[in-house]
Amino acid sequence: MGAAIRRPGLIGLLAALTVPVGAAVQMMVLPPRPHLTLTPAIVLAEVIVWTAAVSGAGWAVHRFWVERRAGLSGQPVQSGW
Repeated sequence: MGAAIRRPGLIGLLAALTVPVGAAVQMMVLPPRPHLTLTPAIVLAEVIVWTAAVSGAGWAVHRFWVERRAGLSGQPVQSGW
């Protein structure tokens, strides 16, 4: 999966979304709560994971749209994403 992240198009988008979507699903299904009471450490861990998942998904979608717009206008797509 990791090698496909740099591919342009839908394949690259799906590869880039694998980890952020997996993190979000894990937070919904198995949140990091060893006991019923919420502690500041648990809240901080959840905030960090959700922030990273949303940021990663946003970056992947942004990169996909930039590449798509560049491809439609005929401009070369910059490498190094």
